Amino acid sequence: MRGGFPAALLRPLAALLLRPLAALLLGLLGLAGAAAIPRFSHVFLFILENRGYRQVIGNPQFPELNRLASHYDLATRFYAATHPSLPNYVALIAGRTFGSHSDNPSQRFFGPNLLSQMSAAGLSWKSYQQSLPNPGFRGDYAGRTAIVYAKKHDPAMLFPAIAGSALAEQVVPLHQLGKDLSRGQVPKLSLIIPDVCHDLHGAPSCPAGPRLNRSGDRFIAHWVAAIRRSKAWTGHALIVITFDEGLVSRRTPPSPSAGGGRIATILIVRGGRRPLRSGLLYTPYSLLRTLELSFGLPLLGHARGARSLKAFWGGS
Repeated sequence: MRGGFPAALLRPLAALLLRPLAALLLGLLGLAGAAAIPRFSHVFLFILENRGYRQVIGNPQFPELNRLASHYDLATRFYAATHPSLPNYVALIAGRTFGSHSDNPSQRFFGPNLLSQMSAAGLSWKSYQQSLPNPGFRGDYAGRTAIVYAKKHDPAMLFPAIAGSALAEQVVPLHQLGKDLSRGQVPKLSLIIPDVCHDLHGAPSCPAGPRLNRSGDRFIAHWVAAIRRSKAWTGHALIVITFDEGLVSRRTPPSPSAGGGRIATILIVRGGRRPLRSGLLYTPYSLLRTLELSFGLPLLGHARGARSLKAFWGGS
């Protein structure tokens, strides 16, 4: 070579120089995405089961859910990630399904998730599980007279980094939420998961048909009212009510990461212009991205490329 550096040396040098610039650009994009999203003071996330959007919105068997959907914010094109239930719970906190297509509660998932991220950052969380026998319970199923708790609906305990550590004590029975609300000691993130008689999944020991729907609706009415009466309902507090999956459809999903059917997702936001309906495409990864941006955490898995929910706070 005459009068210059060999190309073989220039290529790694260019890559070395461009890497920090790429990281800076990604960081700036993350900051831009977080611009319209407030720093949530408390988030209460309810996850219900197995109902498509049209099975809930407009259905008189869900008077409370429809009242909340009409008075507050509603995402009208929110799609679950996949089928069946378990991988959707995992996707919501980890940004990916790890290839799972099963409800088998013996599955274990390794890698970071929203809850472990929050613990590492010193941010508080609890998973409130209805009919859980005791904090950190590791069994697959439980119930006093019939099986109503199912680990497949308890994503925290599917990750050994949580289930096999002191963090498991933050997975608690639902009645603890009432105590925490009355004491003003709720964590920054409250994951609230009903048992199968109240999450609309159902079981032989549960009410059936319309009675099952009404039991889930009353569950939401009770706890939303309790939260909004508490001292935690202040600042930038947020209640999210969503579902694990919708109807199985023969239609091609709107994106590879939105194959779990269309579901209703309601956001109860303190202050601001209400109600708002957004027809943008959202997935569980959108919700994960929104929470991670608000809490200042790195984006996991498909949350990196998902659209956030910032439109509900005036973003575009």
